[in-house]
Amino acid sequence: MLVSNRFGYSGDELYFLVAGRHLDWGYADQPPLVPLLTHVMDVVFGGSPVALRTLPALLAGGSVVLTALTTREMGGRRNAQLLVAVASGLAPITLQSGHLFITNGVDIFLAMLSCWLLVRWVRLRDDRLLIALGAVVAVELQTKYLAVTFWAAVIVAVLVLGPRELLRRPKFWIGALIAVAVTLPSLIWQAQHDWPQLAVNRAITDEVAANNGGGFRMPLTLLGAAGLLGVLLLVHGLVRLFGLPKLRPYRFLGWAFVGIVVVYAVTGARGYYAGSYFILPWAAAAADLQDRPAIKKRRWWIATPLVLVSVASIFTILPVYPLSKLADTSDRLSMETVGWPEMADSVSDVYKAMPAADRSTTVILTDRYEQAAALDRYGPSRGLPHVYSGNRSYWYFGQPADTTRHVVFVGGDAAYLDRYFGSVSRKGRVDNRLGVDNINQGMPIWVCDDPKEPWSKLWPELRREAMIIKPGADAAD
Repeated sequence: MLVSNRFGYSGDELYFLVAGRHLDWGYADQPPLVPLLTHVMDVVFGGSPVALRTLPALLAGGSVVLTALTTREMGGRRNAQLLVAVASGLAPITLQSGHLFITNGVDIFLAMLSCWLLVRWVRLRDDRLLIALGAVVAVELQTKYLAVTFWAAVIVAVLVLGPRELLRRPKFWIGALIAVAVTLPSLIWQAQHDWPQLAVNRAITDEVAANNGGGFRMPLTLLGAAGLLGVLLLVHGLVRLFGLPKLRPYRFLGWAFVGIVVVYAVTGARGYYAGSYFILPWAAAAADLQDRPAIKKRRWWIATPLVLVSVASIFTILPVYPLSKLADTSDRLSMETVGWPEMADSVSDVYKAMPAADRSTTVILTDRYEQAAALDRYGPSRGLPHVYSGNRSYWYFGQPADTTRHVVFVGGDAAYLDRYFGSVSRKGRVDNRLGVDNINQGMPIWVCDDPKEPWSKLWPELRREAMIIKPGADAAD
């Protein structure tokens, strides 16, 4: 929260603000919960980034507490709980998900809550926990569909390793029915719209591959999300889950974690997807280390340098520096929170340079959904016309009228635009005035005239899930 006022909205936050004004049972790229929560926060607190980011900060703090509680369920005493809480609180995935209001923060908290309930059931065999577990998973599935992969891995691991009685408990299946029933409206929306989530998943796979982040590199990205202390606990925890007798009841959870990592690596998913379940090996590691004499005698000598290094890493993960230093950092997350008003200024310059007679039949189109969302927020105060995009869920938010004859297009390239317009000319370039190399910097701005088909026919052709060109590239050159 100390840095929640830096520097501006992220592209996804801007998108969720717009999506929240188009509430539906589903979206092309996600279920409905995060747009709904964003809309509520925006209405209640009036468009403050700090207020918007209060909820993810609280959820990140809750995730730290859940990690300690899960460790206690596995037999971890106070020192073990403290160790795992520090590792969780200083992990890059926790710090980043608690800084911005994006799907990760909500998903991680709910995934950890479900893990705590499952581990607690293993210890107590209280079937009421299974009903609560189903309710939590139901809410989690309104954030992302990633829980499906984890629970498929859990069921396979239970069938192979036990405890098989979990699957014989009626309340487990009642909980599953709750999750399915709550998710059904979102699935119906997906079916009615030809399952756009699958197309988004393919686009994500392509983007990950283009950035060399898939396959065997995916686990490396996952380790980076855990942080130094988190990596050590992750590796140790998995080893002990597989072989330590006192952790044998939880062994299936270690294999379930390995299973989802393998699935995400093979399918080209983003590296941090499995990070929501760090809680399981972390808790196992802490519960084991507390009973090792060599560790107990030297725990402060071992823990102190690891914690100090982890604390120091905050300065590379969160924007604790002034805006003038952003361009000199490797903080990609913060780089994407600047330049949105300046992008609107660049587009405004191009729009206002058009003949006055053309402006009444002009709209704005963007390559990326984040750009459209930013212009939706910052454009009206600059006198810009309505903005549209064919990218992801923005395609569903409306199309230009057939009377539209001129388009100011942000991004893309001439070869792509020539397919749809009779005249295409580049009139400007986005400049964030900070020298920050983010997704918008250097993006071309085009003026496109004379659509080759009516918009009612053109709009379906403009729908896409991937970006036209790589961020920052200039295909026109």
